[in-house]
Amino acid sequence: MRRYLFLIFSLLIVVMVSGCITPDNNETRTFSQNNVTFQYPADWAVVQTTSPDAVAAVADPSSVLSGTNSPTTQVVIQKPNVTKGTKLNKAYDDNYATFFNKTDNQKVSEANITTSKLKALENIYISSSSGIEKQYRVVWLEKNGTIYVILCSSRKTDFENLQSSFDIIVNSFQVQ
Repeated sequence: MRRYLFLIFSLLIVVMVSGCITPDNNETRTFSQNNVTFQYPADWAVVQTTSPDAVAAVADPSSVLSGTNSPTTQVVIQKPNVTKGTKLNKAYDDNYATFFNKTDNQKVSEANITTSKLKALENIYISSSSGIEKQYRVVWLEKNGTIYVILCSSRKTDFENLQSSFDIIVNSFQVQ
């Protein structure tokens, strides 16, 4: 009986210790330009984007499609000029008023969230373009009268697994 207790105790110790020495997969880098600051996964890179009104963009280099320079997993921070002087709810509602009338955009969910101590609006949707089905998480927030849009996107099949990476960016986002 003592042998079994010793064996069980030994296995328990091994399991507890192994949980304490797992590698840290939450290493981050800091982006700080264009009056915005946020953390992003250390294995991602700052990228150039052609998105209108973009002030920042980061992407997972391992998601770049072969033969292109286009990552399928990226986060773009926008400061839309069309929203100047507009309240957050109105800008959000105006943007999505006809957005889902297009057959290639399918709404998944909407929510009111709080991030970086700011109230925000979140929209998750699926869209297909160029033969790739992507899922988007769009967070709208307002700071000092300026609206910012955090556009997180990836292949639909990868989207759920990337939420912790998206959360790092969304939850650390700050306006300087």
